[in-house]
Amino acid sequence: MQGISWRCPGAWWITASVVTMILMIGVLLRWRRHQALRSSRSRAEDIANAAAARSMQEFMLQSGQGLILRFEAIARQLPPDHPTRLDLIAAIDRAESVLEKGLDSAQHRRDGMAPSMPTPDNDPLS
Repeated sequence: MQGISWRCPGAWWITASVVTMILMIGVLLRWRRHQALRSSRSRAEDIANAAAARSMQEFMLQSGQGLILRFEAIARQLPPDHPTRLDLIAAIDRAESVLEKGLDSAQHRRDGMAPSMPTPDNDPLS
């Protein structure tokens, strides 16, 4: 088997083609590595953001429950037939309904299911 004669007029063309192909493969590999790194960073940021959102949601739900308990304690201090007590109890019931929807939504999100969005029929605020 004969090798390429460097004295052949087309030898430089073959050499340039091989070098160009090697450089192109190197550039493509570097680009792909950069793309994969950027994608993994994006996934890590998404996971961190989701964890922060869950933490914030838990805090808000716990705070809401604390406020409801406080208002229930205030309502118990009023006489049973006081109009303000009746209004306060109605507002507490409504707040509990909203809180239950939030807890259900959080549980569905934790379980990986899509939470049901409030519609005009099941919106506790309407």
